[in-house]
Order: sequence, then C-alpha cells, then structure tokens
Amino acid sequence: MASMEHPVFSLSVKPDMRELDYSHDGKRVIVVPSGKGLATIMDKDILLYCISKLVHELNAGTEISPWVELSAHEVMVATNWRTNRESYQRFEDALDRLRGTTIKTNIKTGDHTQVRGFGLIDEYEIIRRNERGEEGPFGRMTRARVKVSDWTFRAVQGMEVLTINPQYFRLRRPLERRIYEIARKHAGDGARPFLIGLGKLKRKVGSNSPDKKFKYFIKQIAEDGHIPDYDIELRGTNVVFTAKRPGFTQGQIEMALGLPMEPSPALLGKARRAAPGFDIYALYAEWKAFAERMNEPPRSLDAAFLGFCKKRAKQS
Repeated sequence: MASMEHPVFSLSVKPDMRELDYSHDGKRVIVVPSGKGLATIMDKDILLYCISKLVHELNAGTEISPWVELSAHEVMVATNWRTNRESYQRFEDALDRLRGTTIKTNIKTGDHTQVRGFGLIDEYEIIRRNERGEEGPFGRMTRARVKVSDWTFRAVQGMEVLTINPQYFRLRRPLERRIYEIARKHAGDGARPFLIGLGKLKRKVGSNSPDKKFKYFIKQIAEDGHIPDYDIELRGTNVVFTAKRPGFTQGQIEMALGLPMEPSPALLGKARRAAPGFDIYALYAEWKAFAERMNEPPRSLDAAFLGFCKKRAKQS
C-alpha cells in the first residue's frame, strides 16, 4: 500500500539516475539510485510476485520469513513477461536495481519507522546449472531466492497490502500502471469516486514531465480506457477516478466532487413548483449543507433536492 500511495519506483524505461525526494502530509520518501539506476515500476513485478507468495502462505497459516524461493519463469508467466533470453537478463538486472536502490522514509509499516536506509530487497541468490546439471556461476538460471526488505516484510505481516487486477501486468506504459495504483489505493472498491488535482497527481505519480505534457498523457489514458476496474476522467484541472461497478450514478460522482454551487435552470423550475413562495436558492444552500454530511450520497441529487423542497413546503 505504501508503494501505491507514494512514488517509490521510477517511470523511466531508460536508466534513471535521479535522486527522488517526495513529501506529502508529513510523509517523506527519498529514493537514491544505484549504479544501474532507480528500480522501475516494471522491476516492481518481481517484488509484487514475492509479496503475493508471502500473503498466500500467511493466509494458509504458514509461518513466513523474508526469504522467497521462486523461478524466473514462474514470475515471467504470472506477470506477463516474455520468456526469452533477453527477459532472463532483464530479470537479473531488475534484481540488481531492486537491491541497489536505497529508500529513506518515515512511512511506517507495521507501526514501525525504519530509521536506516534500505533496499527494496535486501539480497538475492540465483541458482544456475550448466548443461551437465551442475551448479555454477555461468550456467542457465533455474531458481532464485529473494529476501524482501524488513520494511516490506512488516507490511505483509500487518496485511498492509491490496489485491491488484491481473490485467495490471498487461499495462505496458509505466504511467498507466501508476495511475492504476493511485486508483486502486484511493478509489478502492468504489464507495466513492476519488478527486485529485493534476499538480498533486503528478507529484504522487512521480512524473517529471512538463505540466502540459502530463495533462495530455492523463487525457490520453482517460480516453483509451485501458485502466482495469476504473474509469478516469479529466475535469479541468482535476482528475476523477471512479470504480467500474453497476449502479454507480452520475449523481454519486457529483456528490463526491462537491455539489454544484447553484441548481440547474431545469431543477430551479421544478423546485419552485414543489415549494411555491420559497427562496429556492436559500433552500438549495440549506439542503446542500445537509447533503454533504451524508455517509452515502442519494441515488439522484435532483430527486433528493426536490423531495427536500416538498417536505419544507408541507411543514410551512
């Protein structure tokens, strides 16, 4: 969850040698690259697979340790990588970046703040075998052992994790993956849409694109509609994340964004007929203050306001 909330992974497809420093609401993350650059959001696939194995064992009642045994092939199949020779080299390079990237943060996992710098994984071991089946340093990669960081391991133990749609691994653009993560973390299972300003979203994503270009990218992602489970909409300088689920109405979206300052002309006419002699604008302000305190938005904002007007008219 912490890596969904904050920009821990680089979105670059080329070696990224920047040092990242992100702060928000008292939380701070500093990410320092290794000689091979920052760990990328595509490298994160390996870490996600390790976490999924640990969570599966935890749910099965098995005692877990930070060490995860796996094969590169099973990771590639699960995360939609090709299984060619180049992917095996990419797998090893990803492990180097995950190991070499240093994180310094005050974000707690398991109610504990890590006071020292740490890698996204602590260490790894690759088991190779030559054509005769003998283990050695230059044979074919057969198995790997990965030790996740204490920071990650505490998050797993505390179940500070979220499931992700397997279609996430079919998203080829790094920004699309980050947008999915933001949507999954903040819009969740769809209780309410999530509204965020473009500037804040850009910082949370970890993009270094110019503002105008970032807005264009978000607009393109919204129009493409490739993000699994969520609709993305650009509204002026804001972005709205809405879970795709039956029955989610436009009225609910408007409630999450904040009600319109004034009723529409059509609604104004209906309200005047429902409450003749009343100051409709005053009634709307009164209802708006009441509606914004609701735990769940009404199915139809217009119908709810008209019902409020009729009730006030009967009380007079």
